[in-house]
Amino acid sequence: MHLLVSLPRAPLRARARSWLPTLGGLALLLTLVLPTGAQAYPWMIRHHYAACGSCHVDPSGGGLVTEYGRAQSELLVAAGGQAAAEKGEVSKSTGFLFGAVTPPEWLNMAFSFRGGAIATRTGESTSVFPVQMASDLRAAATFGPVKAVGTLGFAMRRALPASLTAGEANNVVSREHWLGVDAADQTLLFRVGRIALPFGLRNPEHNSWVRSSTRTDLNDGQQHGLAVAYSVEGLRAEVMGFVGNLQLNPAYYREQGYAGYLEVALAQNATLGVSSLMAQSHHDVSTREPFKLRQAHGLFGRWAPGGPLVLMGELDVLREKALGGQGRFGLTGLLQADVEPVQGLHLIATGELLAQEQLSQRPGMRGAGGWLSVAWFFNPHAELRVDGMLRRTATDGPAQSSLTLLGQLHLTL
Repeated sequence: MHLLVSLPRAPLRARARSWLPTLGGLALLLTLVLPTGAQAYPWMIRHHYAACGSCHVDPSGGGLVTEYGRAQSELLVAAGGQAAAEKGEVSKSTGFLFGAVTPPEWLNMAFSFRGGAIATRTGESTSVFPVQMASDLRAAATFGPVKAVGTLGFAMRRALPASLTAGEANNVVSREHWLGVDAADQTLLFRVGRIALPFGLRNPEHNSWVRSSTRTDLNDGQQHGLAVAYSVEGLRAEVMGFVGNLQLNPAYYREQGYAGYLEVALAQNATLGVSSLMAQSHHDVSTREPFKLRQAHGLFGRWAPGGPLVLMGELDVLREKALGGQGRFGLTGLLQADVEPVQGLHLIATGELLAQEQLSQRPGMRGAGGWLSVAWFFNPHAELRVDGMLRRTATDGPAQSSLTLLGQLHLTL
Protein backbone atom coordinates (compact mmCIF):
# COMPACT_ATOMS: atom_id res chain seq x y z
CA MET A 1 0.00 0.00 0.00
CA HIS A 2 1.30 3.44 -0.84
CA LEU A 3 0.87 6.65 1.06
CA LEU A 4 -1.83 8.91 -0.32
CA VAL A 5 -0.73 12.45 0.40
CA SER A 6 -3.46 15.10 0.43
CA LEU A 7 -1.96 17.52 -2.06
CA PRO A 8 -3.74 19.75 -4.58
CA ARG A 9 -3.61 18.39 -8.13
CA ALA A 10 -1.63 20.84 -10.22
CA PRO A 11 -2.29 21.22 -13.97
CA LEU A 12 0.01 19.36 -16.32
CA ARG A 13 2.38 21.49 -18.37
CA ALA A 14 5.07 21.03 -20.98
CA ARG A 15 8.33 19.51 -19.77
CA ALA A 16 11.12 21.85 -18.88
CA ARG A 17 13.57 22.25 -21.74
CA SER A 18 16.84 21.56 -20.03
CA TRP A 19 18.33 18.87 -17.81
CA LEU A 20 21.86 20.15 -17.36
CA PRO A 21 24.07 19.62 -14.32
CA THR A 22 25.12 23.01 -12.99
CA LEU A 23 26.69 24.14 -9.78
CA GLY A 24 24.90 26.51 -7.50
CA GLY A 25 21.61 26.27 -5.79
CA LEU A 26 18.64 27.04 -3.72
CA ALA A 27 18.58 26.10 -0.05
CA LEU A 28 15.05 25.32 1.07
CA LEU A 29 14.26 26.11 4.67
CA LEU A 30 12.03 23.27 5.78
CA THR A 31 9.98 22.87 8.90
CA LEU A 32 11.96 21.13 11.63
CA VAL A 33 12.20 17.41 10.96
CA LEU A 34 12.89 15.69 14.22
CA PRO A 35 15.88 13.36 14.40
CA THR A 36 15.09 9.68 14.05
CA GLY A 37 16.44 6.43 15.36
CA ALA A 38 18.61 5.78 12.32
CA GLN A 39 22.00 6.93 13.55
CA ALA A 40 25.44 7.40 12.09
CA TYR A 41 28.41 8.79 13.98
CA PRO A 42 31.00 10.41 11.70
CA TRP A 43 33.13 11.13 14.80
CA MET A 44 34.22 7.46 14.79
CA ILE A 45 37.12 8.83 12.68
CA ARG A 46 38.81 9.43 16.08
CA HIS A 47 39.17 5.64 16.29
CA HIS A 48 40.49 5.51 12.70
CA TYR A 49 37.18 4.25 11.32
CA ALA A 50 37.02 6.16 8.04
CA ALA A 51 34.72 3.61 6.40
CA CYS A 52 31.26 2.63 7.68
CA GLY A 53 30.64 -0.83 6.22
CA SER A 54 32.35 -2.79 8.98
CA CYS A 55 29.94 -1.51 11.65
CA HIS A 56 26.81 -0.85 9.56
CA VAL A 57 24.84 -3.01 7.15
CA ASP A 58 24.45 0.09 4.98
CA PRO A 59 27.94 0.69 3.50
CA SER A 60 27.47 4.47 3.81
CA GLY A 61 26.52 4.30 7.49
CA GLY A 62 23.40 4.63 9.60
CA GLY A 63 20.66 2.19 10.45
CA LEU A 64 21.22 -1.41 11.47
CA VAL A 65 24.65 -2.26 12.87
CA THR A 66 26.52 -5.51 12.33
CA GLU A 67 27.63 -7.90 15.07
CA TYR A 68 31.04 -6.23 14.89
CA GLY A 69 29.34 -2.86 15.25
CA ARG A 70 27.54 -4.00 18.39
CA ALA A 71 30.88 -5.02 19.87
CA GLN A 72 32.39 -1.60 19.11
CA SER A 73 29.37 0.03 20.76
CA GLU A 74 30.54 -1.48 24.02
CA LEU A 75 34.30 -1.20 23.51
CA LEU A 76 34.61 2.27 21.94
CA VAL A 77 31.31 4.14 22.24
CA ALA A 78 29.67 3.45 25.61
CA ALA A 79 30.85 4.66 28.99
CA GLY A 80 32.90 2.06 30.82
CA GLY A 81 34.03 0.39 27.63
CA GLN A 82 37.65 0.43 28.79
CA ALA A 83 36.86 -2.35 31.27
CA ALA A 84 35.53 -4.60 28.51
CA ALA A 85 38.52 -3.76 26.34
CA GLU A 86 40.93 -4.72 29.12
CA LYS A 87 39.15 -8.05 29.53
CA GLY A 88 39.47 -8.61 25.80
CA GLU A 89 35.90 -9.79 25.45
CA VAL A 90 32.45 -8.41 24.69
CA SER A 91 29.54 -9.17 26.98
CA LYS A 92 26.64 -11.22 25.68
CA SER A 93 24.28 -8.38 26.62
CA THR A 94 25.34 -6.42 23.54
CA GLY A 95 23.24 -8.82 21.46
CA PHE A 96 19.61 -8.55 20.36
CA LEU A 97 17.30 -7.73 23.29
CA PHE A 98 20.29 -7.63 25.66
CA GLY A 99 21.26 -11.14 24.57
CA ALA A 100 17.99 -12.68 25.77
CA VAL A 101 17.25 -13.89 22.24
CA THR A 102 19.89 -15.28 19.91
CA PRO A 103 18.78 -15.12 16.25
CA PRO A 104 20.24 -17.64 13.80
CA GLU A 105 23.64 -16.73 12.36
CA TRP A 106 22.16 -15.56 9.05
CA LEU A 107 19.74 -13.12 10.74
CA ASN A 108 20.63 -9.74 12.27
CA MET A 109 17.88 -7.95 14.20
CA ALA A 110 17.48 -4.82 16.33
CA PHE A 111 14.71 -2.69 17.73
CA SER A 112 15.22 1.08 17.78
CA PHE A 113 13.22 3.54 19.85
CA ARG A 114 13.72 7.29 20.07
CA GLY A 115 11.49 9.58 22.08
CA GLY A 116 11.62 12.68 24.19
CA ALA A 117 10.28 16.22 24.44
CA ILE A 118 10.78 19.40 22.47
CA ALA A 119 10.29 23.03 23.46
CA THR A 120 10.41 25.87 20.93
CA ARG A 121 10.23 29.62 21.49
CA THR A 122 9.72 31.94 18.52
CA GLY A 123 9.13 35.57 19.32
CA GLU A 124 6.66 35.65 22.21
CA SER A 125 5.27 32.18 21.53
CA THR A 126 6.43 29.03 23.32
CA SER A 127 5.35 25.44 22.67
CA VAL A 128 6.23 22.28 24.57
CA PHE A 129 5.15 18.78 23.60
CA PRO A 130 6.32 15.15 23.82
CA VAL A 131 7.66 13.47 20.69
CA GLN A 132 7.87 9.88 19.51
CA MET A 133 10.48 9.92 16.76
CA ALA A 134 11.03 6.29 15.90
CA SER A 135 9.86 2.84 16.95
CA ASP A 136 11.36 0.58 14.30
CA LEU A 137 12.21 -3.10 14.04
CA ARG A 138 15.20 -3.64 11.73
CA ALA A 139 16.33 -6.90 10.20
CA ALA A 140 18.95 -8.14 7.74
CA ALA A 141 19.11 -11.67 6.35
CA THR A 142 22.37 -12.80 4.74
CA PHE A 143 22.73 -15.88 2.55
CA GLY A 144 26.23 -16.00 1.11
CA PRO A 145 26.69 -12.86 -1.03
CA VAL A 146 22.96 -12.00 -0.92
CA LYS A 147 21.52 -9.59 1.65
CA ALA A 148 17.89 -8.67 2.32
CA VAL A 149 17.31 -5.68 4.61
CA GLY A 150 14.08 -4.13 5.84
CA THR A 151 12.59 -2.00 8.59
CA LEU A 152 9.06 -1.82 9.94
CA GLY A 153 7.89 0.73 12.45
CA PHE A 154 5.22 3.04 13.80
CA ALA A 155 5.01 6.82 13.57
CA MET A 156 2.47 8.93 15.44
CA ARG A 157 3.18 11.89 13.16
CA ARG A 158 5.62 13.02 10.46
CA ALA A 159 7.61 10.51 8.39
CA LEU A 160 4.68 10.49 5.95
CA PRO A 161 6.83 9.80 2.86
CA ALA A 162 7.97 6.59 4.60
CA SER A 163 4.46 5.42 5.46
CA LEU A 164 2.89 2.20 4.25
CA THR A 165 -0.55 3.24 5.47
CA ALA A 166 -2.56 6.30 4.52
CA GLY A 167 -3.72 7.79 7.81
CA GLU A 168 -3.34 11.39 8.86
CA ALA A 169 -1.44 10.05 11.90
CA ASN A 170 -0.43 6.74 13.54
CA ASN A 171 1.00 5.13 10.43
CA VAL A 172 3.02 1.98 9.78
CA VAL A 173 6.32 3.02 8.21
CA SER A 174 9.20 1.36 6.39
CA ARG A 175 12.16 3.69 6.08
CA GLU A 176 14.30 1.29 4.08
CA HIS A 177 14.00 -2.10 2.41
CA TRP A 178 16.43 -3.42 -0.15
CA LEU A 179 18.01 -6.50 -1.70
CA GLY A 180 21.77 -6.52 -2.22
CA VAL A 181 24.58 -8.66 -3.63
CA ASP A 182 28.23 -8.50 -2.52
CA ALA A 183 30.91 -8.85 -5.19
CA ALA A 184 34.67 -8.52 -5.71
CA ASP A 185 35.61 -9.88 -2.27
CA GLN A 186 32.97 -7.68 -0.62
CA THR A 187 34.45 -4.44 -1.97
CA LEU A 188 31.34 -3.92 -4.13
CA LEU A 189 27.71 -3.98 -3.04
CA PHE A 190 24.86 -3.75 -5.55
CA ARG A 191 21.50 -2.81 -4.02
CA VAL A 192 17.96 -2.29 -5.27
CA GLY A 193 15.03 -1.03 -3.22
CA ARG A 194 14.30 1.89 -0.90
CA ILE A 195 17.71 3.24 0.09
CA ALA A 196 19.05 6.31 1.89
CA LEU A 197 20.51 8.75 -0.63
CA PRO A 198 24.32 8.68 -0.62
CA PHE A 199 25.29 12.30 -0.02
CA GLY A 200 27.46 14.25 2.41
CA LEU A 201 27.87 13.51 6.11
CA ARG A 202 25.55 10.96 7.68
CA ASN A 203 25.20 13.19 10.74
CA PRO A 204 22.45 12.47 13.29
CA GLU A 205 21.31 16.12 13.32
CA HIS A 206 18.75 15.43 10.61
CA ASN A 207 17.01 18.77 10.98
CA SER A 208 20.27 20.60 10.20
CA TRP A 209 20.05 22.71 7.06
CA VAL A 210 22.61 20.61 5.16
CA ARG A 211 20.24 17.64 5.51
CA SER A 212 16.86 19.36 5.12
CA SER A 213 17.84 21.58 2.18
CA THR A 214 19.30 18.64 0.24
CA ARG A 215 16.51 16.27 1.38
CA THR A 216 19.03 13.61 2.36
CA ASP A 217 18.00 12.88 5.96
CA LEU A 218 17.48 9.34 7.26
CA ASN A 219 13.98 10.03 8.55
CA ASP A 220 11.99 9.82 5.33
CA GLY A 221 14.38 11.06 2.61
CA GLN A 222 15.03 7.60 1.11
CA GLN A 223 14.26 6.87 -2.55
CA HIS A 224 13.63 3.71 -4.55
CA GLY A 225 16.36 2.87 -7.00
CA LEU A 226 19.60 1.06 -7.74
CA ALA A 227 22.82 1.80 -5.83
CA VAL A 228 26.41 0.61 -6.19
CA ALA A 229 28.83 1.05 -3.27
CA TYR A 230 32.60 0.56 -3.43
CA SER A 231 34.92 0.42 -0.43
CA VAL A 232 38.61 -0.36 -0.11
CA GLU A 233 41.20 0.84 2.36
CA GLY A 234 41.47 4.60 2.06
CA LEU A 235 38.53 5.11 -0.30
CA ARG A 236 34.77 4.68 -0.29
CA ALA A 237 32.13 5.73 -2.79
CA GLU A 238 28.51 5.14 -3.65
CA VAL A 239 26.29 6.24 -6.51
CA MET A 240 22.55 5.74 -6.80
CA GLY A 241 20.06 6.24 -9.59
CA PHE A 242 16.51 6.58 -8.31
CA VAL A 243 13.03 6.51 -9.82
CA GLY A 244 11.33 8.20 -6.89
CA ASN A 245 9.77 7.40 -3.56
CA LEU A 246 7.21 4.78 -4.56
CA GLN A 247 5.48 5.21 -1.19
CA LEU A 248 4.51 8.73 -2.23
CA ASN A 249 1.33 9.38 -4.23
CA PRO A 250 0.25 10.92 -6.60
CA ALA A 251 3.10 9.67 -8.77
CA TYR A 252 3.89 13.05 -10.31
CA TYR A 253 5.39 14.18 -6.98
CA ARG A 254 8.09 11.49 -7.19
CA GLU A 255 11.61 12.53 -8.15
CA GLN A 256 13.94 10.89 -10.63
CA GLY A 257 17.67 11.47 -10.65
CA TYR A 258 20.96 10.45 -9.08
CA ALA A 259 23.01 10.99 -5.92
CA GLY A 260 26.52 9.98 -5.05
CA TYR A 261 29.70 10.70 -3.13
CA LEU A 262 33.41 9.88 -3.14
CA GLU A 263 35.44 10.07 0.07
CA VAL A 264 39.20 9.64 0.30
CA ALA A 265 41.21 9.05 3.47
CA LEU A 266 44.01 11.61 3.51
CA ALA A 267 45.37 9.91 6.64
CA GLN A 268 44.09 7.54 9.31
CA ASN A 269 42.49 10.49 11.05
CA ALA A 270 41.33 12.67 8.14
CA THR A 271 39.03 12.32 5.14
CA LEU A 272 37.81 14.58 2.34
CA GLY A 273 34.81 13.88 0.14
CA VAL A 274 32.70 15.28 -2.69
CA SER A 275 28.95 14.84 -3.22
CA SER A 276 26.57 15.42 -6.10
CA LEU A 277 22.79 15.16 -6.45
CA MET A 278 20.28 15.95 -9.20
CA ALA A 279 16.54 15.30 -8.98
CA GLN A 280 13.60 16.28 -11.16
CA SER A 281 9.91 15.82 -10.49
CA HIS A 282 6.76 16.41 -12.53
CA HIS A 283 5.63 18.64 -9.66
CA ASP A 284 7.66 19.45 -6.57
CA VAL A 285 6.19 17.97 -3.38
CA SER A 286 7.26 20.99 -1.33
CA THR A 287 6.57 23.99 -3.58
CA ARG A 288 4.05 22.42 -6.04
CA GLU A 289 6.04 23.93 -8.92
CA PRO A 290 5.84 22.09 -12.28
CA PHE A 291 8.88 20.23 -13.61
CA LYS A 292 11.14 21.18 -10.73
CA LEU A 293 14.84 20.44 -11.14
CA ARG A 294 16.95 20.69 -8.00
CA GLN A 295 20.65 20.07 -7.52
CA ALA A 296 23.20 19.90 -4.73
CA HIS A 297 26.97 19.68 -5.12
CA GLY A 298 29.51 20.05 -2.35
CA LEU A 299 32.40 19.03 -0.14
CA PHE A 300 32.54 17.31 3.24
CA GLY A 301 35.32 16.23 5.54
CA ARG A 302 36.28 14.76 8.91
CA TRP A 303 39.43 15.31 10.94
CA ALA A 304 40.60 14.03 14.32
CA PRO A 305 43.59 16.29 15.12
CA GLY A 306 44.34 14.44 18.35
CA GLY A 307 43.07 13.99 21.87
CA PRO A 308 39.31 14.14 22.40
CA LEU A 309 38.51 16.49 19.48
CA VAL A 310 36.93 15.68 16.10
CA LEU A 311 36.08 18.33 13.51
CA MET A 312 33.50 17.72 10.78
CA GLY A 313 32.17 19.96 8.05
CA GLU A 314 30.02 20.09 4.96
CA LEU A 315 29.47 22.85 2.39
CA ASP A 316 26.88 22.48 -0.37
CA VAL A 317 26.05 24.73 -3.29
CA LEU A 318 22.51 24.25 -4.55
CA ARG A 319 20.38 25.21 -7.50
CA GLU A 320 16.75 24.79 -8.40
CA LYS A 321 14.74 25.66 -11.47
CA ALA A 322 11.06 25.19 -12.28
CA LEU A 323 9.21 25.50 -15.56
CA GLY A 324 8.79 29.16 -16.40
CA GLY A 325 10.91 30.31 -13.46
CA GLN A 326 14.39 31.72 -13.08
CA GLY A 327 17.25 29.67 -11.78
CA ARG A 328 17.80 30.08 -8.05
CA PHE A 329 21.08 29.67 -6.24
CA GLY A 330 21.98 29.18 -2.61
CA LEU A 331 24.47 27.86 -0.12
CA THR A 332 24.25 25.80 3.05
CA GLY A 333 26.99 24.67 5.37
CA LEU A 334 27.75 22.99 8.69
CA LEU A 335 30.83 22.96 10.92
CA GLN A 336 30.88 20.80 14.03
CA ALA A 337 33.32 20.15 16.87
CA ASP A 338 32.83 16.98 18.93
CA VAL A 339 34.78 16.66 22.16
CA GLU A 340 34.79 13.40 24.15
CA PRO A 341 36.50 14.23 27.48
CA VAL A 342 35.73 10.75 28.82
CA GLN A 343 34.48 7.76 26.88
CA GLY A 344 30.76 7.88 26.34
CA LEU A 345 30.30 11.62 27.00
CA HIS A 346 30.21 13.99 24.00
CA LEU A 347 30.15 17.80 24.15
CA ILE A 348 29.17 19.11 20.73
CA ALA A 349 29.21 22.61 19.22
CA THR A 350 27.72 23.14 15.76
CA GLY A 351 27.45 26.17 13.50
CA GLU A 352 25.35 26.27 10.35
CA LEU A 353 24.37 28.72 7.64
CA LEU A 354 21.76 29.03 4.93
CA ALA A 355 21.53 31.54 2.08
CA GLN A 356 19.19 31.52 -0.88
CA GLU A 357 18.12 33.93 -3.58
CA GLN A 358 14.64 35.17 -4.30
CA LEU A 359 12.81 33.36 -7.12
CA SER A 360 9.67 34.75 -8.76
CA GLN A 361 7.18 35.53 -5.99
CA ARG A 362 8.93 33.47 -3.35
CA PRO A 363 11.21 35.40 -0.98
CA GLY A 364 14.84 34.56 -0.44
CA MET A 365 16.19 33.40 2.89
CA ARG A 366 19.23 34.16 5.02
CA GLY A 367 19.92 32.23 8.16
CA ALA A 368 22.55 31.32 10.73
CA GLY A 369 22.30 28.84 13.54
CA GLY A 370 24.23 27.52 16.50
CA TRP A 371 23.84 24.26 18.42
CA LEU A 372 25.14 23.17 21.80
CA SER A 373 24.60 19.49 22.51
CA VAL A 374 25.44 16.90 25.15
CA ALA A 375 25.23 13.19 24.31
CA TRP A 376 25.83 10.48 26.91
CA PHE A 377 26.16 6.85 25.82
CA PHE A 378 25.67 5.40 29.27
CA ASN A 379 25.12 1.88 27.92
CA PRO A 380 25.96 0.09 24.63
CA HIS A 381 22.20 0.13 23.94
CA ALA A 382 21.29 3.59 25.18
CA GLU A 383 21.99 7.27 24.57
CA LEU A 384 20.69 10.36 26.35
CA ARG A 385 20.99 13.59 24.38
CA VAL A 386 20.05 17.24 24.89
CA ASP A 387 20.26 19.79 22.07
CA GLY A 388 19.90 23.55 22.30
CA MET A 389 19.37 25.16 18.88
CA LEU A 390 19.36 28.91 18.27
CA ARG A 391 18.51 30.05 14.75
CA ARG A 392 18.12 33.51 13.29
CA THR A 393 16.52 33.80 9.86
CA ALA A 394 15.42 36.67 7.65
CA THR A 395 13.28 36.85 4.51
CA ASP A 396 11.85 40.10 3.21
CA GLY A 397 11.04 41.32 6.71
CA PRO A 398 13.07 41.70 9.88
CA ALA A 399 15.15 38.81 11.15
CA GLN A 400 13.47 36.40 13.53
CA SER A 401 15.07 34.22 16.18
CA SER A 402 13.92 30.84 17.43
CA LEU A 403 15.23 28.76 20.31
CA THR A 404 14.60 25.03 20.46
CA LEU A 405 15.44 22.61 23.27
CA LEU A 406 15.24 18.91 22.49
CA GLY A 407 15.76 16.13 25.00
CA GLN A 408 15.73 12.54 23.79
CA LEU A 409 16.37 8.96 24.77
CA HIS A 410 17.59 6.53 22.10
CA LEU A 411 17.44 2.78 22.70
CA THR A 412 18.85 0.17 20.33
CA LEU A 413 18.00 -3.30 21.58
